[in-house]
Amino acid sequence: MSESLSLYISSELERQMMNCAKDLAQRAIMACGCQYNFDGTEAIRLLGLENVKVSRQKAIVEKRAKEVIARTAFPLPYNGEFNVSNCWALRQNNGLYTQCQSSRKGENSFCKACQLLADKNDGIPEYGTIQQRQAVGIFEYVDPKGRKPVTYTKVMKKYKVSEEQVLAEAGKFNMEINVDHFVVAEAESKRGRPSVKKEKVSEPKGPKGRPKKTKKVLEIVGDDEEDLFAAMVADAVSEASDEEEEKASKKKASEEAKAAKEAQRLKEKAEKEAKLAAEKAEKEAKLAAEKEAKKKALEEEKAEKEAKKKALEEEKAAKKAALEEEKAAKKAALEAKKVEKDTKKPKKPAAAASAAKEDDEEEGIRVDTKKVDGKKYLVSTTGIVYDYNQWKHHQEQVVIGKWNESQQKVEFNETSDSEDEESADEYEA
Repeated sequence: MSESLSLYISSELERQMMNCAKDLAQRAIMACGCQYNFDGTEAIRLLGLENVKVSRQKAIVEKRAKEVIARTAFPLPYNGEFNVSNCWALRQNNGLYTQCQSSRKGENSFCKACQLLADKNDGIPEYGTIQQRQAVGIFEYVDPKGRKPVTYTKVMKKYKVSEEQVLAEAGKFNMEINVDHFVVAEAESKRGRPSVKKEKVSEPKGPKGRPKKTKKVLEIVGDDEEDLFAAMVADAVSEASDEEEEKASKKKASEEAKAAKEAQRLKEKAEKEAKLAAEKAEKEAKLAAEKEAKKKALEEEKAEKEAKKKALEEEKAAKKAALEEEKAAKKAALEAKKVEKDTKKPKKPAAAASAAKEDDEEEGIRVDTKKVDGKKYLVSTTGIVYDYNQWKHHQEQVVIGKWNESQQKVEFNETSDSEDEESADEYEA
């Protein structure tokens, strides 16, 4: 019981320690991301810190031998060497771009650290590989980002070492230093502003600006000490006045230059504003012209539509007048024909109607004459409607419909309406 309790406590403690370490590592990575401007969440994912598990392994008795890398006392330059067993990536090494001194891992070309950098740069380390440096001259290499190695003399100045110390340090590691590294140092020592050649000895010129006034010396008759003191006072006054004049002159020149600069700035500003105003006015004029042209086009289109409308109305009125005239002429012709017909064959419709009534009475049918919409019809007492024209001209009893007493109209049969109209037109003609 006691053993299980102690085991439970140790497991819980181990879990808490793991969570603390995980949280601390994630916080550190996020802080570094904010400081050095990289995605901390992506770095945590790449390092596998999202899902950390505790694995228990048996203690390994044999200790692994740590890799011991011999380091030089100070950086040495690249001289064309290539160590196959070391990592093939280049290290910055104070700007010298030399081969990484770590061993390669198995069949990989790079060590673990350089491999991580290469994976982020499409398989190529940040500073390139030793093969890329061997492909060009010692002083001609350029890394993938366009940077060049620094001259070794700068590193010598930084570490304050001499040529003999460099050669001695290189001898410890069986390295041969290319003498061109030191020749470059001599060339660099000559850099800077070239010395002025003294071809002609010219007379010394006075200082630029307003010439200083001659010192005024006050001459005092009397003791020599008083004369000396008066001369010193005069010199001091003269020098002070010259300095004040020089300061005033410089101040005036500075103010004039400042005023000229300000005037130039105001001039450029005014020109810029005038240019902008002209462009704005031109743009507004162009827009106004386009607007006016559109307005004029719309007015012309409207006037054209109104003219077309008026022409159509006039044409319609003319057609209507012509139809009315034609209709009136036809009506007058029909009336003239009717009058002529009536004069030739005088008949009394009333007599015919009475004769029809008598005949109907003989047959037992009594009819009355009804006029609807200018047409005459014979209506019996039973409500049957007969064709007036058929009876008048042919003495035939043709039933065309029924009489609607409430509406005072004829309710025609299906075929009687058209026949009645045809017969009416026929007799009217």
